[in-house]
Amino acid sequence: MRRYATYCPEWKWDLLHALDRLGVLQHLSFRVHAHIMGRRVRVPLRAGVGKAFLMVGEPWAHHLFPPLFKAFPGLFLDVGVNLGQTMTLVRLIDPHQPYLGFEPNPISLGYALQLASLNGFQEVPVMPFGLSDRDADLDLQVDPADPTDPAATVVADFRPGGRALNRVPVRVLTFSSAEKQRPIGRLGVVKIDVEGSEREVLRGLDERLGQDRPALVLEVLPTGIPPFGDRLPRQQDIEAQLARLDYRILRIDNKPNAIALERLKGPIGIHADQEMANLIAVPAERAEEIFAALEKAVA
Repeated sequence: MRRYATYCPEWKWDLLHALDRLGVLQHLSFRVHAHIMGRRVRVPLRAGVGKAFLMVGEPWAHHLFPPLFKAFPGLFLDVGVNLGQTMTLVRLIDPHQPYLGFEPNPISLGYALQLASLNGFQEVPVMPFGLSDRDADLDLQVDPADPTDPAATVVADFRPGGRALNRVPVRVLTFSSAEKQRPIGRLGVVKIDVEGSEREVLRGLDERLGQDRPALVLEVLPTGIPPFGDRLPRQQDIEAQLARLDYRILRIDNKPNAIALERLKGPIGIHADQEMANLIAVPAERAEEIFAALEKAVA
């Protein structure tokens, strides 16, 4: 029995997994077909990169993105593109949804652009750096076994006590610096999945959040029990910023056979459940309307 839900038949996933464990997959380049939201998607596998794309990581997005797009017209800002999983969902939901991505990992960036080209996705530009609250050159800490590691982070000691990581030099810019390179229109929905540096991304977006009032879809990884590193202070800083901007938070709980939504009345809290790491934040003046629409979407 396979551990994860996937976008391909079980026999195909098992074969790919066996090839990967034998060390064969990294020497092969070919394509497989995935079925996502009732559509066929061509998925390149090159030198072992791309297998993770076939895993259904965030099934809730299939249900929650459409009502968010309808309620928040404007640009979809994809901060942390990785292999292009969210980019693909955006294009399958709406071929004309304005989109802009940011991805500092050059291998992940190259893969996402190949995926877009192979499937004919139009107007999905991805800028080759990360977003932050300062312009800087940082080290992206990447699992040596996976060059497109979705858990890669630029936050030092975010995962203390783990295995030794490769350090990939990357560039991060503020949102205002990014706008100087490419005009960025009104923000509609902002997705942030940056493995620990959500605080810095949100700080860099502060002015535009107050101006455009977009919806936020963000992953805030668990603090752990007891909290380790600086995860709890980072989480508290995010909560303080959202409170100052008058945003309300909805927690997504990925149940095994269902998706549960929880309207938070207090802090995100201290926990160790990865399935409760995803949040949606919306302006308080629209919270009741939006939360009701999202709850209806997953009912």
